Amino acid sequence: MKMPTFLHHLYIFYKDGFTGMTVGKSLWIIVIIKLFIMFFILRLFFFPNYLNSHYNDAQSKANHVRKELISKQIK
Repeated sequence: MKMPTFLHHLYIFYKDGFTGMTVGKSLWIIVIIKLFIMFFILRLFFFPNYLNSHYNDAQSKANHVRKELISKQIK
């Protein structure tokens, strides 16, 4: 029975902290925008899906990954 009370107090603690922020809200918005740019926008342009564009079936994809892992380990 102690756990739900603890979680409730923890929730109220963070809720009060975030509602009372002034400068922190704008900083959190900047952090969220930067994370969006890093994980969604840059992924589209700099990290293409190499396996789907070069191999058609799962077996050939697995063989390529296996070959790359073994060759990287030997060097």
